[in-house]
Amino acid sequence: MHRAVPAALLVTLIALAGCGMLGDSAPPSDDRALEVRNETVDALADVSTLRMSMDGDVSASADGRDRTVSIDGDGVVNRTARVMRMNTTADGRTATSYLDDRTVYTKCSSPWSGWGRQNQSTDVEWLTLTSLGRQVELFERTNVYWDGTATINGRETSIIVAYPSQETVSSLPGKSQTDLANTDATVENITAKLWVDQETARPVRSLLQVEISGNGGEATANVMIDYTDYGEPAYVDVPEITGETWDGGCPGA
Repeated sequence: MHRAVPAALLVTLIALAGCGMLGDSAPPSDDRALEVRNETVDALADVSTLRMSMDGDVSASADGRDRTVSIDGDGVVNRTARVMRMNTTADGRTATSYLDDRTVYTKCSSPWSGWGRQNQSTDVEWLTLTSLGRQVELFERTNVYWDGTATINGRETSIIVAYPSQETVSSLPGKSQTDLANTDATVENITAKLWVDQETARPVRSLLQVEISGNGGEATANVMIDYTDYGEPAYVDVPEITGETWDGGCPGA
């Protein structure tokens, strides 16, 4: 791809995963979906620990050329200690980041050394800065709709779906947030789904589907995160941050 746009689209989509354009024309939420969402928000109050596994893909095309990148990752959250670790692999490169209280540290890859540092919002509850918290926050900020039921890993779940606006996505807190309001790309569509355990009201799975385009290129992404091991022991060892520290994130990120 000799245009720079597709690469930029990939970065935008991958950054969203960490996490639509119906906008104000979307119909109001339906009551059944609102009940599930509200029960989910309440259920997060006593979540202390959990683990996450991520799987997805990003496809981009421009000038008659195509590229697909697979994404996978895993993470652990300890809300009591206010720490999270996340490993994300895309295009054969793995990035490890830590949320330590309200600061994200990301180990910079070659040719850079040291750590990227990003300060996070102090105006939201800490869990909202994690992958799980952002997904649920997204459903709090937009209309929601009932989408049926499914059995996920032996758990009976209710499915709710949302079609958030570009502005809603851009308003989410946390490291993985990309400011879509300032990108050259056009957000064609974003669909978010949440599978909620019917017994515990805790999220079992989330899915983010994104389509964007710009300057002759277009890209789509599907990012799925499974949430498991609620309340199980979850120790996160944040390494000593040594060497160069880059405020705002690693160079070239």
